[in-house]
Amino acid sequence: MPQDTKRINGPEVSTSYWVHYKANAAKTFEDRLSDAIGQDGKRKDGRRLQESRKYYAKVGVVSTAKGSAYVELGNTKVIVSVFDPREIPKQNKFNELGELFCDFKFSPFASLVRKNPQTEARERSMATALASALNPSVCRHLFPNLQIDVFANVLEDDGSALSVAITAAGLALGDACIPMFDIVTAATAGILGNRIIVDPTAEEEALCMDGYTENNHGLVMIAKLPTLDQVPEIRQYGSVDVETLWETCKQLNTNCADLVPIVQQLLVSKVKSRLRELEVESDEESENGKDKEDKTDNSSGEEK
Repeated sequence: MPQDTKRINGPEVSTSYWVHYKANAAKTFEDRLSDAIGQDGKRKDGRRLQESRKYYAKVGVVSTAKGSAYVELGNTKVIVSVFDPREIPKQNKFNELGELFCDFKFSPFASLVRKNPQTEARERSMATALASALNPSVCRHLFPNLQIDVFANVLEDDGSALSVAITAAGLALGDACIPMFDIVTAATAGILGNRIIVDPTAEEEALCMDGYTENNHGLVMIAKLPTLDQVPEIRQYGSVDVETLWETCKQLNTNCADLVPIVQQLLVSKVKSRLRELEVESDEESENGKDKEDKTDNSSGEEK
């Protein structure tokens, strides 16, 4: 019997992942809430409600891109690539301000449910939010009629994917030496009743979006330009009253400020390493020049 070469044949004896998925889906909202947040107010990973996960960031990870950054926030992993400015395609009129083309993608293996390779509505919405957060930070007047491409790819989604992508995109733009007015940082919080859950995981995000027994429930994401003290983008999902939204925004403002030293240190270390490379190259060039001069002097002396 011929086999389907386009299908990956699994082992003959295996357990479908849907067994584990349905087991979790069968739980009630109260059971899921008690599993995620204990009676002592701490979450499953031991964090307090206002405590964020640890960050890991690195720049210059994609050799083919002008600038790139890789950021981890817990199990959430995002990589962003920035490419050289190019002419805006299919543009008849002259545009005084340059444009940012942002593409946001989830890898098929990013979450428990396999993603469709085609662009979904959620990805288009996040790409729009990414462009709105980055546009005020880039000196677009220096790139008339040009377009800068920014590609964000979520390798693993365990909550706060959009805020991590915005922070990584700001790092990638700085790594690409794109002129900017300010760096960009972002943070996400979940709201569930009177609880403000900073940096929620994917499980906590699902609880905040469901919120069956709570009037206040949803997610809030804020992007911040720290030096200019401006908020280029704010996104809110769910049903949240004004007072709770204001308290959440103040908490997220503090979390964005905590990210600034990390981003600054990473970019400064990148500049220092580049300066050291230039010094080594200049020293090698000067040594090669001296060797050539010595050889010419010796050859002229022999001719005499």
